[in-house]
Amino acid sequence: LNAQHQVGHYQITFQDPNRSNRAIQTEIYYPSTSSGDNTPVASGQYPVIIFGHGFVMAWDAYQNLWDEFVPRGYIMVFPRTEGNAFSTNHQEFGWDLQFLVNQLQLEGANTSSPINGAVANNTALMGHSMGGGAAFLAADSLCVNGNIQLKTIIGLAPAESSTNGVSSINSALSINVPALVLSGSQDGVTPPVDHHLPMYN
Repeated sequence: LNAQHQVGHYQITFQDPNRSNRAIQTEIYYPSTSSGDNTPVASGQYPVIIFGHGFVMAWDAYQNLWDEFVPRGYIMVFPRTEGNAFSTNHQEFGWDLQFLVNQLQLEGANTSSPINGAVANNTALMGHSMGGGAAFLAADSLCVNGNIQLKTIIGLAPAESSTNGVSSINSALSINVPALVLSGSQDGVTPPVDHHLPMYN
């Protein structure tokens, strides 16, 4: 598929009413007719990739991904929550990713949104390291509850998340959508035998 769009962008803070109106600051990149902030969305409907960042990493470390996928017709969504080195809650981050799956559908129906009318009913959860593990936590709940937007999950060296008694490895048992796990055999931060392979299995 050839790149055919520019990259539009906006920042928005959503609030999750089920978690005391928890604020979820979010960066959204979308296919546009011209690059920049709040530029006109390109005509069409585009699948959504919701991306969880790695431990103590910022969303903008993943510009190579949005520069690759958005011009090819994907909306990429990056929650900025849980970036603090001293108090990272993987369960909350998983809930943020889960919340955004439905929230992006609402955003597509919102007439004042830059992506109004452009959001396809078709979502992937993707994440790196901690965010990969959190994507498994999110996919677990979505699959168990029969969510129809979630079509696939992609883990880039996904890390086992075990805060609050949750486990990405246990969550993987409930996931019934196609999954892709990218693993580096020499990964010293999330060794495959402890992280990627049990999730894949």
